[in-house]
Amino acid sequence: MNWEAVGAIAEIIGVVAVVATLGYLSVQIRQNNRQQSAQALKEAVKEFVDAYAAMTSDEKAAENFREGLSRFGELDRNGKAVFHSKMQLLTNGYYQVWTLYKSGMLQDEALFRKSESLYLSFVLSPGGRQWWEAWKHLPPETLTIHIEGRLNETNLDITPANEDLDWLRCE
Repeated sequence: MNWEAVGAIAEIIGVVAVVATLGYLSVQIRQNNRQQSAQALKEAVKEFVDAYAAMTSDEKAAENFREGLSRFGELDRNGKAVFHSKMQLLTNGYYQVWTLYKSGMLQDEALFRKSESLYLSFVLSPGGRQWWEAWKHLPPETLTIHIEGRLNETNLDITPANEDLDWLRCE
């Protein structure tokens, strides 16, 4: 038997094994990235939904949120602090959704538009606008620029939450 031929065959088998291993690893990495993207998306949407749910988790929370959306400036110190915390949670949740959409990880445009419309409806309310003007320096600058741009659109077709949702309307 020719040892050179055996060596050549062994090298070919080694190259095939390396290529197969690299292909397998590539598939595994791609699947892992998809799983991580899906998990990040799930967590971001959950954060936004949970923040929204916290607004009305009980009667006192709902009353504070309703009052804050209508007249943030008239709330007492404690009421302003509670409303501010709720709006910060909503802003952080919206930021997560917006970042994922912008990066292409959230590809469901309808879900993004609904999330954005809901968030903007809070900021468009009289109290939400007062809160935004006082605290818009807190979110990342890119988000602030985006929200400001959306709020200043002349054809923005979003109704303030306190006018659109009956349970957020102050009597």
